[in-house]
Amino acid sequence: MSSLKHLLSAKVRSQSGCYTCRLRRKKCDERRPVCSGCAALEITCYFGDLKPDWMDGGPKQKEMAEFVKSQVKKQASQRRDRKYLEMLETGTRKVSISGGPDEGAGKAGDLERGYASTSAPSTKESPISHVSGSTAATSPPEVPWHTQVFNGGAEEQDEYDHSSDIHYACMYLDYVFPHLFPHYRPHILVGGRGWVLDTLQSNNKSLYHITVSLASYYFALILNNGEPEHDECMRKMNENLQTQMELGLRELQREVSSLHSRKMNPREGLIVMESIIQLLIFEVAVGNRDNWKLHLDAAIALFRQVLPNADDWEEMLYGLVNTRWPPPEMGMKRPWSTSQAACRFFTANLLYIDVLSSVTLGCPPRLYNYQNAIIPSCKTTEWSPCTMGEGPLRMEEFRGLHNWVLQVIGDIASLHSWKKQQSLAGSLSINELLSRGQVLIDAIKGGIMAIQTSCQEHDTFATVISVPVLGEQPSYSTHNTIWLNAALIYLNTVLSGWQPSCPEIRTVVSNTTELLFNLPRGTCLGALAWPLCVAGCLAPPEDEFKYKSIMARLGGLQLFGSLREAMNIMEQAWARRPLDESWDVAQCMNILGHGVVLL
Repeated sequence: MSSLKHLLSAKVRSQSGCYTCRLRRKKCDERRPVCSGCAALEITCYFGDLKPDWMDGGPKQKEMAEFVKSQVKKQASQRRDRKYLEMLETGTRKVSISGGPDEGAGKAGDLERGYASTSAPSTKESPISHVSGSTAATSPPEVPWHTQVFNGGAEEQDEYDHSSDIHYACMYLDYVFPHLFPHYRPHILVGGRGWVLDTLQSNNKSLYHITVSLASYYFALILNNGEPEHDECMRKMNENLQTQMELGLRELQREVSSLHSRKMNPREGLIVMESIIQLLIFEVAVGNRDNWKLHLDAAIALFRQVLPNADDWEEMLYGLVNTRWPPPEMGMKRPWSTSQAACRFFTANLLYIDVLSSVTLGCPPRLYNYQNAIIPSCKTTEWSPCTMGEGPLRMEEFRGLHNWVLQVIGDIASLHSWKKQQSLAGSLSINELLSRGQVLIDAIKGGIMAIQTSCQEHDTFATVISVPVLGEQPSYSTHNTIWLNAALIYLNTVLSGWQPSCPEIRTVVSNTTELLFNLPRGTCLGALAWPLCVAGCLAPPEDEFKYKSIMARLGGLQLFGSLREAMNIMEQAWARRPLDESWDVAQCMNILGHGVVLL
């Protein structure tokens, strides 16, 4: 009797649900032409009286199930991207600086109205590769802030684990930071990398959250290494990343609002700018979609507000002295303070990103007027550990490049922009184009010859960071030669068009390929993503395997940093051979449907 009663009360299962929901074993509300479930997921809704041929209960059905599963994941990622971009665009729309030095510099209020008015996204929906958040605290607490009580809700309080954060922070210092910045190995007499730890534990809350996120993602990639048995671990790391990103967004709302509420203070403005740059680096490391453009606009706008006049760079830098560290009694030989070291590091990286983004965006570097004051092409003084006496930055210290190498790439981007403008106006003079280009060709070839023929100086002040995951570092001469070769390839495509078979291009591409292929193993390859991509796009079919083998050296870390996007760009360029002569490097950097900056 009880069985009969249960049978009578049981709900009869509908046979009118769409085949997509049946395949996914989900309840369907049977709406037409698209059910609510499929509409919410933005996937194809299959319905009708005739059963699809793939609904066979066998291999075809299993294959279709996997396809739908991947479609759900892809669409979810795109939905979150749209939501995230809408949030960021609101905050950065008015700080776009595509015009001249004084155009669109933006105000802290523009950032505040956008960043601070948004709510943090749900951590349950955000994927590792597309969630971000950043800002900075403007004054350190009396005790390290991360040891204080977490101010979230009761449920969040129970789930939040400070102990794991400490481990991830140490992983960042030991592994992730050297991976992202393999050439940044400051001597102990300039303070080493101690400023990074000081910043994480006292000055900058959101930077701390982004750091933990990066470290957890990095660790998960190494642990998983593409093996499915670690999926649960990846899920846990994903949850941790999302928690940290939500905390970072909360700090973003508070700190940008605080910055807007009072007169701009250079120290406070720089802290927020540094956080935004770190957020940009995070985006590139785990996603590298168009989000970085919004962050770059905001970072440049803030930098221009903090330093309206490039000639005031040294005065501003020396005004960031901290009385706590280093001790004042050390005099002018004391190391850089935390604020000074952070300012130097993030300013160098901002100028670096500005130049590489100019290649992608097809425009001159937007901080061009700051280059000669901050990263002069010629050495003004001999470098020594007593850096308190020298304000200009050496890009060798931060990115392994001579200052003039970075500047010449920006000059090529400017020439390319000029060429396009003249072509659109119908007034392009080929003779003038070649004349301008020859000046750059002479500079690049002269630089390569000087590097190859001169006796290379050993940097006796460099310290070696022993990191098991990281490999041997290439010499500065090889590193700069590879970059100059890529710059020469880029320049030749601007002057002659996309002609891989042209002797001037083919020879340099071949030389660059061999230099890259013979590099020591290790993640220092990440610092060569841009030249690798430029040379690889023009490499002949028989050399494709060399670029693929270079990527294979990284194992699970292929998904971390810019090399993944560089490889995707190259594969797209190879698949479209032969490319028209009108093709250029900027188009390569946008070939994936979104602009890519290879840091």
